[in-house]
Amino acid sequence: MNRKPASIVLPFLWVFVFGCSTQKNNFLNREYHALNTKFNVVFNGKEALSIGKAILYQNLEDDFLNVLPVEPILLAGEDQDNSASIPSFSVAEEKAVKAIQKHSMNIEGEQRNRQIQEAYLLLGKARYYDRRFLPALEAFNFLLEAYEDRAAYLEGKLWREKTNLRLENDALAVKNLTLLANQIPFGNKLYAPYNATVAQGYINLKEEDSARVYITRAALAEKKKVNKARYRYIEAQLLERANLLDSAQRAYQSIVNWNRKAPRIFWMQAKLQAIRLRAVIDSVSPLPTLERLSKLFENQPYLHLIHQQEARYLLSQGKDSLALTYYSKSLKSNYIDPPTRRANYRELADYNFTKGEYVKTGAYLDSLISQIPEEGRFKKTVERERGGLDDVITLEKIIQSTDSVLHLASMSKEEQRSFFQTEIDRKRAKELAAVVQEKKGILNFGGNASNNYYFYNERLLVGGKQAFLSTWGNRPNTDSWNRLGTAQLLSQAANNQIQREETEEGFFVETADFFMEQVPTNVYLLDSLDLSRKQAYLDVGIIYKEKFANRSLALNRLEKVLQLSPTEQQEESALYHCFKLEENENPTQAKKYKERLMSQFPESAFTKILVDPENSSLAENQTPSTIYAQLYEAFNEQDFERVINEGEKLKIFVVGTPLVTKVALLQANAKGRLFGEQKYKEELKAFIKRYPNADEADAVKTILSRIQKEVKAKPKRPSLKRYKWIFSFDKAEENQAIVQRMKKALKNDANHHWKISLDVYDKTTDFIVVHTQNQYPDQKVYLKLWEEIAGFERKTNNFVLLSGQYEETQRLKSWQPNQ
Repeated sequence: MNRKPASIVLPFLWVFVFGCSTQKNNFLNREYHALNTKFNVVFNGKEALSIGKAILYQNLEDDFLNVLPVEPILLAGEDQDNSASIPSFSVAEEKAVKAIQKHSMNIEGEQRNRQIQEAYLLLGKARYYDRRFLPALEAFNFLLEAYEDRAAYLEGKLWREKTNLRLENDALAVKNLTLLANQIPFGNKLYAPYNATVAQGYINLKEEDSARVYITRAALAEKKKVNKARYRYIEAQLLERANLLDSAQRAYQSIVNWNRKAPRIFWMQAKLQAIRLRAVIDSVSPLPTLERLSKLFENQPYLHLIHQQEARYLLSQGKDSLALTYYSKSLKSNYIDPPTRRANYRELADYNFTKGEYVKTGAYLDSLISQIPEEGRFKKTVERERGGLDDVITLEKIIQSTDSVLHLASMSKEEQRSFFQTEIDRKRAKELAAVVQEKKGILNFGGNASNNYYFYNERLLVGGKQAFLSTWGNRPNTDSWNRLGTAQLLSQAANNQIQREETEEGFFVETADFFMEQVPTNVYLLDSLDLSRKQAYLDVGIIYKEKFANRSLALNRLEKVLQLSPTEQQEESALYHCFKLEENENPTQAKKYKERLMSQFPESAFTKILVDPENSSLAENQTPSTIYAQLYEAFNEQDFERVINEGEKLKIFVVGTPLVTKVALLQANAKGRLFGEQKYKEELKAFIKRYPNADEADAVKTILSRIQKEVKAKPKRPSLKRYKWIFSFDKAEENQAIVQRMKKALKNDANHHWKISLDVYDKTTDFIVVHTQNQYPDQKVYLKLWEEIAGFERKTNNFVLLSGQYEETQRLKSWQPNQ
């Protein structure tokens, strides 16, 4: 029997069994674990890390408007505080952990496997790219403490300080790296990363002069063109921020001179910036150069950047319409990236804001918000900016819609028919042009566009569709489609919400007569629209004046109010604010507004301010908000006359702000409490008339509706025997003192639990109310108890009511002094 195979296998089996031990310090064990670590686990981990970095750099979206980061590790929409979405980094970490757990040879406090330091370095890098910086810092610190190898120490130190930068320990990272960055020789592979990391630290610390020194050194030493281009571009950005335009232009041009050796995105961005700076330095137009760039086929993926540069230059030259055209081209580019789209929306929003086009500004800010992926500070800032335009946009839309409806309503029937028919014809022509454009350049099935066969002639096809809609309207695709009753029955028989929504869209016939029927003719509705329009003009004009300091727009809207037959309140407010707008710019016109205001409204609060400005201004350290808070407190203390009187003055100072409607509503409530339900209803109706577009208007309408229902229904409340003993007093400051004396006299009585309050009845009378609960008071006993109180004097004008009766008395003000 041949035993040679067994004699060969057994030694290898012995090596496998006994060489796996991590506790024996011999040559065979050390080499086995070192080789297994290097070429198996750590190798696979490094491959996974490389794959993750490749995915990261392929999907990177750099924001070239700001200084680029030295080492980007975020994909678009990712938050640095959360782990990365690339799984390869987790795989790399798992391999590093496996290498440490299974192949570490820590014998008598000394690591015998020379590859474990590579495993710890891999572990830290994987956690770093996975954005778990504290665990990464822990791995790098352990590496630096446990190993003395010079190369491992330098690389570990570099990565530890990179991690410190991510943790915003910028000063610490710069301090720890600066000395080594200056000591490492130029040709060392770590020279460029060390200097680039120090530069990033200085950028974070806003010390850009120092950052330029180190990023320049990094760019000179770096051999990889991707990193070299990034470092050079950062250098150019820092030079430009220091206003060293010549040096910045040369730095950008150095990237351009690499031609195809540079990454194309860096080449294009550097080219555009070099062109822009040359135009600034030499005072030449960049448009011809940009036009040539846009015609090159290889630059088609970057047309959005070229058009953006053209738009910016044209805007700076005051050629607004051309600039907007190029912004539109940039936004419509098929290859536009999110940073460029966001920059375009931001610039268009700023442009429209400066032009006073606040509705368009809001639209562009809405688009910008939709393009900001992460919930960060920048997004919240833009959202706050957009929120500040809400009132203007709402009011301008009200103006636009009411103007349109009222304009149509003012037309004769013939004018309406002509208008709608013109619009229908224009719509059909537009649809036909769109079809022709879509089919342009495509060979038709029938041979050519002049084919007279119906289904192959696009003009006939579109015309037929329009004719069908004009005759039959929008009909469902079902049997008996030509019967309107069938369509209605289909709508009623729908079993789910989607089907209902589809059928309830309406089967209308697109004709001039149909649209004419939609124009309102009800006088009450038209008057309501007219009032809403005038108030919108007034409110938005005041907002333009107070909030945006846009004099021309404010005057335009306020003068429009004066042309629309405004109410007295609207007219006096518009006259006052027109006067304030023209007071310094056009004194002659301002005088006319002032004279008109004083002659037509001599008792107006606005007139009083003009006549006696010193006594009509806010006191020092007072703000409208603090005064409103004081009035609200006065309302709770039943000082209704103060609320009414001081509220009129306050409304002038808060006009154009949300506070004006709050003050008006507080006044309405105060008048209701002082004069009764009828006055309250009148004030609420006046509020709706004066502030029809306010947020509170709907709530006020609900209150009025509820009051009206209660009056008609006259509900019978359960008759609970809760008595109130009422004493009437002439309004005086000492009435509150009488209440306190009555409480004190009652303190030792069996009914000491009775509550006594001071309620305002009207401008001249107060009620002292004894709440006896369900016990009818023994009037003689308690009148004798209180007769010694100063000011009480055995009040004979007193009466007992049930709680429901007392509430009605206060609400309707039905009590008479001799009652």
